[in-house]
Amino acid sequence: MELKNLVIRELQVNDQQQPFISDLGGSCNTDNPFAQETVASLNSALARRATLTHGAFNPENEAGQVFIKAFEEYIASEQNAADFLTLADIGIDQLAVAMSKVSVESASSGYVIFSQFQDEKFEYLLVGLVRNRTGISFNEELNPTEVREVDLGKLHQAAKINITSYSLKKDSYLSFLGGKDKTDAAFFANAFGCTDVVASKKSTSELIRAARDFCTSNGMSEKREQVVEDVVSYLSAQRSDKQSANLPDVEQILNSHVPNDRAEELTGTFSKFANGNEYSVSQEFQPHNHTLTAITKVKAKADNWSLDFAKKSLGPVGSGKDIEFDEQTNSILLKRLPSRVIEQIKQAMITDDQDA
Repeated sequence: MELKNLVIRELQVNDQQQPFISDLGGSCNTDNPFAQETVASLNSALARRATLTHGAFNPENEAGQVFIKAFEEYIASEQNAADFLTLADIGIDQLAVAMSKVSVESASSGYVIFSQFQDEKFEYLLVGLVRNRTGISFNEELNPTEVREVDLGKLHQAAKINITSYSLKKDSYLSFLGGKDKTDAAFFANAFGCTDVVASKKSTSELIRAARDFCTSNGMSEKREQVVEDVVSYLSAQRSDKQSANLPDVEQILNSHVPNDRAEELTGTFSKFANGNEYSVSQEFQPHNHTLTAITKVKAKADNWSLDFAKKSLGPVGSGKDIEFDEQTNSILLKRLPSRVIEQIKQAMITDDQDA
């Protein structure tokens, strides 16, 4: 990781529970190894979270327009330390304004860390809110004593912008903690104009892909199709009930298929797997009906016939599936026909003979 810019400010709350920015802090020396470790720790803490929402800036979010405009101007600037300090202070001011509109419980003090860094081929802007924690140390006489230190392992709120993806005009280039509909958690996302814009179609298809890949990469290939079928059934049920799909629910489905000898290793790991950069499945999303249909069914038609069957019924010749496809003759064989279908076909053929 190459740390390019870093600004730290203290966000305090007065007796009336109104947030304000301390005069302390500002730009930090990016060559300081402790500064580099601070940002690396925050980035690692965010990567461990499986409750990220993926999205973009919302042009209709009036509260976030100030920061969005400042960010656009910063990207077009030389991006030096002075430019970054201006951007950070605008963002922190907006954060204080947004925090003043939420509950007393959410409006608590902390440290706002604004950072810009290069990590492999991507450049990021990471904003995090952290707080102090109480620890124990020993004084000179080796007596236990209380100490206070910054809890870098626990992010209370965070937003991460992929500057590279933003510059390439990707549909999704930021991620943030919490859902935008949860009032107490929304102030952070609102301050920076974040919104969940990952389409339900993409979230649905990527979740299915993540489920397949999770099985493949963890030695569960023989259970892959059953896992996908169970996940699709869950998504279809949520869609029918007009309910959102949730990653923790899907994780429970995956947990039920994990072999006993790998339960300790794999149980509870799917949410983080699907929520990561490879798939970017949001913590909560609306299942996409047409995508579910495309995943589970084969539909086709010609001038004189039409097909509509479940994909799980299809296989190659000799597979034993109800519907077998012969690549040599480009034909399909229907097996195990119900009695009523057999009678219907026989009746149709008798009628054709009589007409002839």
